[in-house]
Amino acid sequence: MLAGLRRLPPNVQGALWLVAGGFIFTSTGAMIRLLSLQIDSVQTAFFRAAIGLAMLLPLIATGRVVPWHSKRIAGHFWRTFMGTTSMVLGFYAVSMLPLADATAIAFSQPLFSVVVAVVIAGEKVRWRRWTATVVGFAGVLVMVRPGAGSLQLGALLALANAATVAVSILLVKRLSGTETPLMILTQFAIFSTLLLAVPAIWVWRWPDAWGWVLAGGIALSATVGQYFWVQAFKAGEMSAVAPFEYLRLPFAVFVGWLVWGEMPVVWTYVGAAIVIASALYIAHREHLLARERRRAALVKPPEPPAP
Repeated sequence: MLAGLRRLPPNVQGALWLVAGGFIFTSTGAMIRLLSLQIDSVQTAFFRAAIGLAMLLPLIATGRVVPWHSKRIAGHFWRTFMGTTSMVLGFYAVSMLPLADATAIAFSQPLFSVVVAVVIAGEKVRWRRWTATVVGFAGVLVMVRPGAGSLQLGALLALANAATVAVSILLVKRLSGTETPLMILTQFAIFSTLLLAVPAIWVWRWPDAWGWVLAGGIALSATVGQYFWVQAFKAGEMSAVAPFEYLRLPFAVFVGWLVWGEMPVVWTYVGAAIVIASALYIAHREHLLARERRRAALVKPPEPPAP
């Protein structure tokens, strides 16, 4: 099967990896919501981190990754702090909102990434991306409808999750210059387990047998989904592959209907369409700008003659 996949064009490979990963992430969200009936979302996040760390212990024991050899421990801590915060916020949002609504609001992350790039990274953003970002946030307002008496705590948490994910992605990019993906993943597992241990003990409740199955399923599916996501962008071009990530919304609608009998209101679809269109335009502009920078780097001015 994998041999057949490798014979396909790279962008098709990337699309298939991303579609499969999107369905896995949707299943993870469904399991998080089911487990929230038994335990607090902080404890669910702790299980996700601790079980994920347990999966990495063989690699640490055999020396494939040596966490204490990293020279950027502080960077890993702050990346994990933001990543753990986003994970907890996301788990709470999924437990409070219909699965499709939580998924749709999460698509606002690229919009927050533009703001983060300006405020934190000092990047210059041109008017086209600013316009797309403003339009995208208008789509978010359509989804959450703050003036219609429908704004929920879960929607605010979902927005906060998207914002913290944007910061976390920036920190990962800074680390990836010197740190391997496996080192980043391992440091996240270690620090997130430590950060969540005390809050999890504070709200601790023992799940039943089904709860333990869900906890293990969350950790496993999140890890596998993350691997599929990495493979998708490794195989294909980001501009060609990224649009397939938005298939998570119909997946979430289907799973929400199948498990809970939920169907989003029409405003969720309208707002999600606006957000997705804005995010795709931003991704397209970033692709064009990156291509221009590569061309400029290849065309170097001739050196002046020696005196």
